[in-house]
Amino acid sequence: MENIIYIILLLVTTILFKFVFKINFKKAKSLKENKEMEKITDKFPKNIEVAKQMLEMLGNKEVKVEEAKNTQTSLYIAITNKISIADMKSNYSRLQTIAHECLHACQDRTMLLFNFVFSNINILYFLIITILTIFKVINNTMLQIAILILFTLIQFSVRSFLEIDAMTRAKFLAKDYIEKENLCTNKEKEQLLKEYDKINKIGIPFVIDNLLTNGLIKILIYIIISGIV
Repeated sequence: MENIIYIILLLVTTILFKFVFKINFKKAKSLKENKEMEKITDKFPKNIEVAKQMLEMLGNKEVKVEEAKNTQTSLYIAITNKISIADMKSNYSRLQTIAHECLHACQDRTMLLFNFVFSNINILYFLIITILTIFKVINNTMLQIAILILFTLIQFSVRSFLEIDAMTRAKFLAKDYIEKENLCTNKEKEQLLKEYDKINKIGIPFVIDNLLTNGLIKILIYIIISGIV
């Protein structure tokens, strides 16, 4: 009975967050392509050069930058202090995306490393207790659910802070970079920044919801498994 209550509460919470944050997958998808804006960003240098220039603007010369082929995911890897830029030359949001990763590279290193280490601990803990529960080594599943909820809250708090901080500041770094390079007209700059505003308005709630949903799904999976065995 307790497991059923947990499942209902987790599902309601997941749905509630999507309603509160007005998550709209169609709108998010519609922002992926904009041919008019792509013509503007095509005027700017290649991704690696853009990243290095932005890092220089931020006073950070220690971060390594590389371009990852055949992927649409850009990320900053704290443990190696490296930015991996996705293959997105034609993506009009690339300036803001690169700015986002450059800002991650300049965030508090202790918090970045904690996020990296704790995220892996959380995944490892989930896998271990799930296996031990399946083989009936763990009997007190309520304690494990409580620990998973605590771990999810800790990871969500740290990761969401890092993401919101980088996403909020990325537009301003992109704006400073565009003005510094002076490769487009004022009208084109305003058009591009307006689109970046749209990305943030949809993207920030989307990221928060995604982080929480992923954490809750992991808890939900464990509750279902513990109820079955």
